[in-house]
Amino acid sequence: MSKTPPPINTSRKFPDGLASAHSLLINAKNGIKGNQKGKRYAIPAFNVTTFQGINAAITAFDMLGASGILAFSNTALKSFGGGDPIFGIELVTSYVEKWARKLKVKIATHLDHGDYISESGRKVVQAATLAFTSVMADNSTDHKNEKAMPLKDNIELTREVVDMAHPLGLSVEGELGVLAGEEDEDTKSEHSTYTNPGELEQFLRETGVFMLAPTIGTMHGPNKGKPGHKVKLNIELAHELLKIADSIHPDILFVAHGASTLYPEVVNYALQHLNGHPSAQKWKDFVGTDWDQIQGLIEAGFSKINTDTENRQTYVAALVGALHKDSAKIDIRYYDKVATEAVTQSYIKKLIMAGDYGVWYEPKIDINKFTFDLSKDLAAATGTK
Repeated sequence: MSKTPPPINTSRKFPDGLASAHSLLINAKNGIKGNQKGKRYAIPAFNVTTFQGINAAITAFDMLGASGILAFSNTALKSFGGGDPIFGIELVTSYVEKWARKLKVKIATHLDHGDYISESGRKVVQAATLAFTSVMADNSTDHKNEKAMPLKDNIELTREVVDMAHPLGLSVEGELGVLAGEEDEDTKSEHSTYTNPGELEQFLRETGVFMLAPTIGTMHGPNKGKPGHKVKLNIELAHELLKIADSIHPDILFVAHGASTLYPEVVNYALQHLNGHPSAQKWKDFVGTDWDQIQGLIEAGFSKINTDTENRQTYVAALVGALHKDSAKIDIRYYDKVATEAVTQSYIKKLIMAGDYGVWYEPKIDINKFTFDLSKDLAAATGTK
């Protein structure tokens, strides 16, 4: 390992419609849309687990002229690939590339929570480096022994990924600290540890990452706190960490993991159609991260906000509603269309909230007339009917 980490190869040409996540995020941090420079915004990274989820996200990007990040976890890749995450990478890469060629926006394909600790994790990261445009090297947690990785090991493992990915033009995202909650079976932890400001400078300088996921109070999963209590993030720590990062290099970007909000309209829609079903209480107990907290992170300089749970909830709520209204359609496409269009609405809502619209061209819909309403189809919700 050389003393100086390699820079990102910005001359790398990706297939039409694709770009590294960092190149999209630096525009967001600097408020660049087209040839104009304005207010800072963020790019939501949508964790997609099905081809319908990819379709929904691409539709949203296209409608809004938005920069897009499609994030794939190891578990999602296993599902896409029939148990083989490497085959899953091949399938989704081919699928997204074909879609991207039809669009006039830019999309990044991102490996979420890839680890370089386990042998299987290393193989997935290596395969993603050859296929995706961005990878996360999450070596912050030793999941096998359920403890934080020593800083030295986290740095060395993350640097290996940087040495491999940066020359190929891929951005690398690292993580410092441990984030509690469960995103999927491969990404879970019982406890959080805040990112230590004293370790941050060493981590950034020695790994060379230009994207970092610090831990400042967010959580994975549908229960980010106690029902009835507002989730509070450590915005003061976020500002302190960003000040350190900016002093090292202004192009270092911060990422908020576990940043899903909880949409009341989704919960209410689900409860309306559950009719006292025992699972209704679980819906009532869901706790998301309030948007004003996420907005505080964006204003502080977080450019990438990861979302997953809110979109899963939207899909399930729409499906429950469709089955309650008519469970005898005997046409899978009908239920698929209802649920997928609902998720598209969820994506559109988050893109608008984050300010990620009109980046590549003016939105094809009037964002001021958009209504997030699961009782409506996509055309009615977007005013294109």
